[in-house]
Amino acid sequence: MRIGFLSTAYHTSHLLRHYKVIEAEWKLFGTGVDIINAFEKKEIDLAYVGLTPTILGISRGVNVVCIAGGHVEGTAIAGRKLEGAKIGVPSKGSIHDVILRATLEKENVEAEVVNYPWADMILEDFVDGKLDAVCGTPNLIVLAKKYGAKIFYYPNELFPFNPSYGIVVRKDALEKRKLVDFLIKHEWACNLLREARDMVSRDLSEYFKNLIDPKTMEEILSLSPKYCSSLPKEYVNCTMKLLKVMKKLGYTEKMPKKEEIFDTELIEKLHPQKHHYS
Repeated sequence: MRIGFLSTAYHTSHLLRHYKVIEAEWKLFGTGVDIINAFEKKEIDLAYVGLTPTILGISRGVNVVCIAGGHVEGTAIAGRKLEGAKIGVPSKGSIHDVILRATLEKENVEAEVVNYPWADMILEDFVDGKLDAVCGTPNLIVLAKKYGAKIFYYPNELFPFNPSYGIVVRKDALEKRKLVDFLIKHEWACNLLREARDMVSRDLSEYFKNLIDPKTMEEILSLSPKYCSSLPKEYVNCTMKLLKVMKKLGYTEKMPKKEEIFDTELIEKLHPQKHHYS
């Protein structure tokens, strides 16, 4: 199994790697858009990725589908100022980019949006004063706060239930048995992120070679502690709402149906109970 993943600390990929419970070839990517490009080239079989780049991929014929959730409400906006600001955000078409542009339009805020090919570069430019504000994951927001950023919009204030990331697979890549094994361990790790954050914060700090101390890691995990593997109707409905925003922004002409974006068969069997996102 070849798994694409991002540096985002609260994705279960890092716990599964740290605890060595999945046999896989892991490939790190800078953005979700890069992951979809890798799917298109058949370089990966499964990935942790946002739903907006997934939709863009499906719209252009990439043979992928979302089979599980992972986290909701993983976007926030912070900085020194917002009006007239230069705001750094991951690549065009990312969940953060779509939410930021929609929010600026809704709130009638004049700002310059700067897209980055590698999300980790955003913090560097904010620290160096090249950016006035940032939009992205709790990782980025918590670290930006250490350099004077104020949170303007918390995760729960931007598109309630927005799909921070999901588990996406190439339809022709993996057998069901392997997917079931992965999803069971993914849900187990989601439970740890919700219920054992003190322990997980220490383990993730060690995993990241102490570049992020345990206290800061726990702050990151707690900013939006909505971890679960299920795909409830709220998750799906918000994804479809974001699809309309993407069309309005001119990111896509096609409007894939929810059945083209989601395959809930496996996760409904493995997670029949109510979701744990709230």
